[in-house]
Parts: sequence; C-alpha cells; structure tokens
Amino acid sequence: MPMDLSEIPALWHEAPRRWGHGLHSLCSYFAMFPAQLAHTMIAWLSQPGDRVYDPFAGRGTVALEAALLGREAFSSDANPLAWVLSTAKTVVPRRSTLLARVTRLEASFRQRTVDTSAVPPEISMLYSPGTLAQLVFLKAELNRDNPTDCFLIATILGMLHANHGKDGATRGFSISMPNTFAMAPGYVERYIRDHGLTRPEVDVFEMLRKRIEKLDLPTEQRASGRAWLQDATATPPEWLRQQPARLVVTSPPYLQVIRYGKYNWVRLWFLGEDWRRVDSQLMASASMDGYVEFMKKVCGQLNEVVTPDGYLCFVIGDVRRPTSEDEGASINLASAVWERVAKPLGWHLHGIIADELPEGQKVSRIWKNNSGRATKVDRLLVMSRTQTELPPLVKPTWTKPSFASETAA
Repeated sequence: MPMDLSEIPALWHEAPRRWGHGLHSLCSYFAMFPAQLAHTMIAWLSQPGDRVYDPFAGRGTVALEAALLGREAFSSDANPLAWVLSTAKTVVPRRSTLLARVTRLEASFRQRTVDTSAVPPEISMLYSPGTLAQLVFLKAELNRDNPTDCFLIATILGMLHANHGKDGATRGFSISMPNTFAMAPGYVERYIRDHGLTRPEVDVFEMLRKRIEKLDLPTEQRASGRAWLQDATATPPEWLRQQPARLVVTSPPYLQVIRYGKYNWVRLWFLGEDWRRVDSQLMASASMDGYVEFMKKVCGQLNEVVTPDGYLCFVIGDVRRPTSEDEGASINLASAVWERVAKPLGWHLHGIIADELPEGQKVSRIWKNNSGRATKVDRLLVMSRTQTELPPLVKPTWTKPSFASETAA
C-alpha cells in the first residue's frame, strides 16, 4: 500500500514543543522551520554517513540535525549572517577551547584603549559605553574564518539584542529589544526616548562565558561538514558536484516576504556588513514570474549536487496577495514550483505535503501590507532525481538530542 504522505507532519507535531538541541537557539533567525521537521526528513530520507545539503541554510537547523544524526552536513547561503550561524552548527568547538579564547580576549582588552568614536549613532544608542567598547574590540579581534572565533561570533550575535525580563534582568547586551529581529533605527530611537530606557551596564565577556557554560557542547571539536557563502543560483563547488548529497532539505525564500538584511541591521553591523548591500544580493521578488525564474536556476544547480537515487525536499509556505478581501488570495507556491520549475526539469514528484502551523509560530504579523505574506500553511515538496521508491518511514522517538549520541538514527 502506498505511503500516506499527508500523515507525516503529525510525526513532528508529536514532538515536545521545546524539543531540540540547545544549539538551535544560539541565535534567532527569521522563517526558520522547526528542528523536528528537519530531524524527521533527514532520518527518513538518508542514512548515517550520507551527505545532507541545505542551500538556504538560515541559522543552520538542517546542518545541526544532520550532524546529530551522523550525516555529513553541508550548508550554503548568500547571507553572511546565515553563513556564520550555519558554520557554528557545522564545526562545533569544545567548551574548554571557547572559554580559553574568551579569557585571552578579555586579558587583551584590558591592556588597550578602544576608540568607539566611529560607531554609528544608531548602534551606540543601544549599548552603554563600557559594553560598546567591549563589542567594538571583539568585532575587530574575532576572525570568522577561524572555527573557534566563528562560534563565539555566532554566540555574540544571539545576544546583541534581546528582551529584558520582567524583573529587569538582561538577556542580551542592549536596551530591551525583540530577540528575533531589530526594528528600524528611527523607531528604536523614539522608543528609547518615549519609554526612558537606560542602556544596561553589562560585561560582554562574563555574559559570553556564562552562555558557553550552559550550552551542550561536545567533549572534542566536532567537524561534521562545511558551510560556505554562496548564492543558491551560482555554480556549486566542484567537490560537491563530484560527491553529491543524498538529500537536500531546504526552505527557499518566499515572494518578497522578509528583508533579511533590514531586520538584522544590528547583527550585520557586528559582522562588518551593510544591511542594504545584503538585501540587494538576496532574492526578494514580488513577481511570480521572477520567482519562478529564480527557482529554475536553483533547481538547475541542485540537479548537479544530488545523487541519482537522492531526494530533494523543499519547505515552501503559502503566501497571500492583498485583494478586496481582508485575508487576500492564498497562493500555493509549492505547487507552482512543481508545475513550472521541477517537473519541466525532469524531477520525480512523490508528493506535496501540507503542514498547518499554529499562528503563533509565524512572524507575518510584523510585515503588515507587504506584497507577499506568509500564511499558516507550509508545504513540503518531496521529489527525487529518478523515479524511485521512498524508504520506510520510522517514527521518531523524540529522545533528547546530544552530541554524545550523534550517530543514533
């Protein structure tokens, strides 16, 4: 009897709400699909030792789940923020190495004077002078090409701004701000003034040390693959084409839903990147034809990096177009990608699986009247290079994930 694919989302909805390795929360990111989904698809459509690739890596959810399941994890993204976050999930240093590096940095900081005069006012308004000096020092000293430093950068990015607790306790380095995204500088400036916010006096080194102590880190550095900065429409690396992935699990951008640079302007400042330049290089078309052309290029490149017996799983949410109705017309992007992109390229369709998400798990409430808006429906477009049978589906046990058991299926 053919497998009923419509029942698959129930598997990850059975998982505990907070299930997942603690490294998933290292730094928040827009439009991230749940770790439970990635876990289910990787365990089902690949085997230990297989290569798993995500060309829209985001915060590295697929990379981390692949590593924990004993696969080789490969991730790329055109956003430098995503590159840093996915690298931190792919090459994970041991705790003692990270703490030793923090200690050396702290000692070096105390021996010099840091000039913060060149810091943009929209950044300096967020941090106390002492905290800002520490951040400017770390911004200059940390090298994202070094795995230990890259992990520290990713950890700092997750703490650059956060909501304060009801008791006033700071969860990040800045005045109280949303954790997932940064509102526009002008809005933040007015909010600070209107609410009389005071920049907290915090020690970045001490907070970084405490954060590292709480993370579930491996006893030895775990390098499960690699991550790199690349647009998904560009030619994949030769080494990946020579040894393709067995499985691609990824979530392409929707129709002009999110400006990843704009809502991450603080984090991109720390990375030395201009958010406007980042957004100019990311796909953000409001045109269906433009989106289809983009996806044709993506699928054409993926055809080169999936094994003949391998699988491709796109997670694509429905979007709404403004109409005379309040809710607007819903567009099934996954079906459009299949009919207009993947089918003409010769991919074999196994199914388009609808996954209805709780409204609270979407961030569309902040997008207001953007021309493309997410709905509560995600769809999984499951395909393969050739017409092949899907492997048997094993129900996940949802035990607590750990690097100690990363080879467990």
